[in-house]
Amino acid sequence: MSNISKNLLLALSLVCVIALIVFCIQLIVLNRGVEPKEQGSVVAGGSQQDGDEQNGDDEPSGDASADDDDRIPDIQQTPPPPPQGTRRSIMVSENSNLIIYAREELFDYEVGDIDWWFTYKGEGNASLGISFLFITFQGMAAHAEQFLNSYAGGEEASFTGEESIRGSQLRGYHVSTQRGGETFEAWLYPLIGSDDSLVFVINYSNDQQRDALYEVLSSLSMEIGIN
Repeated sequence: MSNISKNLLLALSLVCVIALIVFCIQLIVLNRGVEPKEQGSVVAGGSQQDGDEQNGDDEPSGDASADDDDRIPDIQQTPPPPPQGTRRSIMVSENSNLIIYAREELFDYEVGDIDWWFTYKGEGNASLGISFLFITFQGMAAHAEQFLNSYAGGEEASFTGEESIRGSQLRGYHVSTQRGGETFEAWLYPLIGSDDSLVFVINYSNDQQRDALYEVLSSLSMEIGIN
């Protein structure tokens, strides 16, 4: 083999070696640029980021709860409307006054020696009478029935028991009866520190009269220690 042929073969071999070295270097560089994927990084049906967003929707943050609490309106109790009518103050003991309201366009007011009367101005017979009755607490039921029986003309009365006097601040022992289409109701209110009781008696024959009388009774209150 001539020297020229040997030189050509040697140059070709050198070029192949250089090409092989360059190829290996490029292969190493490419492998270094690719990082292996961590297990669990891909979630079926979506990425891990999608799952985090779904969890965030299911569980609101603490700030959101605080905002919800701020949006809850305050519930305030509405005070009852003031009584309708003219205010009357009736002295029932040395240190107690009975307060009662009645509309003058519906009732005439009369004061007796030991009683007070509110007479309905409309058609029919209806009124509210307030008086004293000496009665012991132990005989409250029997005395209440006996009192209303005599007041209503001998009809048998029915004793209900203790209750609020038509939603007012006072509680009394209730008894009722009927006579000839007319209803009679009474409440006995024992006075503190006394053997006397206040008696509230009403009579009416229709719903309009009854509602007007109930409105007056619902305004009852007691002022203590004002004298």
